[in-house]
Order: sequence, then C-alpha cells, then structure tokens
Amino acid sequence: MREHEIYARWLAVGTRIAFGVLVATFLVYMAGLLEPLVHPRELARLWVLPADKFVAASGAPTGWGWLAFLGKGDYLNFAGVAALATISIVCYARIVPALPRLHAALAAIQIAVLLAAALA
Repeated sequence: MREHEIYARWLAVGTRIAFGVLVATFLVYMAGLLEPLVHPRELARLWVLPADKFVAASGAPTGWGWLAFLGKGDYLNFAGVAALATISIVCYARIVPALPRLHAALAAIQIAVLLAAALA
C-alpha cells in the first residue's frame, strides 16, 4: 500500500505544479507578453484548413518541433500540457524501487511504452 501513497502524493504534487504552469503560461499568452507564432486574429481563418495546409500557412511546427517555439506565447502553453503528460511517467519511475520484482518489471515496461509513444 505504501507504493499507492507515494504514487498518489507525487501525482497530487505534479498535477498542481503542471496546473500552475498551465495557468501562468496562459496568462502570459493572454497578456501578450510574448509574441505568438500565430496571431489570434488569424486563427479563425486558419482553423478551417486541413492540418497540412494549416502547418504550411502558419509555419507551425510538427512533432517535437514545438520545443523550438517555447519563446512564442501560443507555444509556451505546450509546456504545461507536456508537464501534465509526463506526470504518470514520473510517478511510475518513483515507485519502481519500492515494488516487488514482477510489479517493478511491469511498471518499467509501462514507462518504456509511454516514453515510446511520446517520442513516436
């Protein structure tokens, strides 16, 4: 049961931190403190395009290319989303040493699957 408590505690802290990052980056975006890659007034025109045409028209990155745009107000928001997405991986990694061998192996496999999916 100790592993469940550790996981839950790390999950609670991680989600609070990620939520804080989401709120802070959204406020930066809304306040216009950083120039966006795509100006809000252009979004309505671009949103109706198929994904490939949206990317071509806006210069939006694909895959992990968003990391290069963290200095842009609209892409800075992705940092909070990425933080939320990685919390489960961090929580699993934290409890692996406390698990029995079989459960630790299963948790390690799950971590590997999650990382593979994130990098695909």
